[in-house]
Amino acid sequence: MGFLTMSTPPVLHKVTGTCGSYEPDCIGDTQKALLYTALPLLAIGTAGHTVSLPSFLEEQISNVILNLTPRVCLADFFGSFAAFAIGCFAVMGLAYIKPWSLRFGIPAIIILVATLIFLTRSCSYVYVGPQGSHLATVFKVLMAATSKLFRRLPADDKELHGMSDLAKPRTTGLRCLDKAAIVLPDQSVEEQQKTWKLWTISEVEATKFIISLIPMSMSFVFFGLVSSLGYTFFVEQGKHMNRKVGKLTVPLTIFWWFCDQASSYFPKVFSCFFSLVCRKNAQERAPIAGIMMSMLLGILCSITAAKVESRRLDVVKSHGLLDKPDETIPMTVFWLLPQFLLLGALNGMYDMSLQSYYSYYISPTMFKYMLQIGRIGESLGFVGGIVAVYV
Repeated sequence: MGFLTMSTPPVLHKVTGTCGSYEPDCIGDTQKALLYTALPLLAIGTAGHTVSLPSFLEEQISNVILNLTPRVCLADFFGSFAAFAIGCFAVMGLAYIKPWSLRFGIPAIIILVATLIFLTRSCSYVYVGPQGSHLATVFKVLMAATSKLFRRLPADDKELHGMSDLAKPRTTGLRCLDKAAIVLPDQSVEEQQKTWKLWTISEVEATKFIISLIPMSMSFVFFGLVSSLGYTFFVEQGKHMNRKVGKLTVPLTIFWWFCDQASSYFPKVFSCFFSLVCRKNAQERAPIAGIMMSMLLGILCSITAAKVESRRLDVVKSHGLLDKPDETIPMTVFWLLPQFLLLGALNGMYDMSLQSYYSYYISPTMFKYMLQIGRIGESLGFVGGIVAVYV
């Protein structure tokens, strides 16, 4: 955020010898370099925050729950209130700040203060050592199967390593991976396990299941593509629409607040409704039904946005504003509210259904890895949404 703040023309215009106004001619090579440096740093920071924060909170909160005191409850209350207040300020306050140097600078200062507060408590945090990566086991099974690619599977399945401990029937697909459980005759079992050449059939079956879920996870590109519309086309739609409510100018960021509320409450309403309608095997069917509902919401969101855009263009044509791109369109910006609500409901249902599906069908140890694979599919959709802007 610091580099992003310095990339604005007023901050370094005296050093770079450029003008300090927000004009294209005032943006020099230094500002561009700072901007292009800030963007990947933001992406890396966001990725690290997304991956590390849930695990960190789980480690800290598990200890707090066991030692719950009035002081801890009071600290949690004030922490939640501070987070809510900062969120409200970000939605409402920053929208009315015109200079981009302040819009970027204020969050940069807040992040710096938060980092310092976090570091001051570093000695009191609960530390849990590395537990090993189950995802690494998947790659090791693939390597072991590849090293035995030209070996034939034994005629008797009982000769595979760990076959007697297998609780579930073997899957019929991806039989080539079963070669990772072939015991080589020229080495002891212990030596093969130390060199990652031998794995139990249970570990092989877990690897098969994870690989079989990857194509389904890639289908989540659709959700990412629709979600990206909120950051591109939806914002562009409302940029020149009438944002006046009386004498008050409504910031576009208020629609993201509505989007977040729909994301929080719609999944809860859907879960209550589904549990009433489907009393038999509700836990098993709910994730699939939730994913189907997410797809339906995505379709409705896209249709609604298209209808609103069609109406917006009709208003532009009827008022002769085709050659006046900077003029305010006499159409209230609250026409965008339904599509933002549908977008929020889509995001909430997708997150809830994805977590429910993986938590029900895979082991807890592999849950977070499969969740990230689903996120990869969603991220590809976001990239597709960015490319679609240029179409």
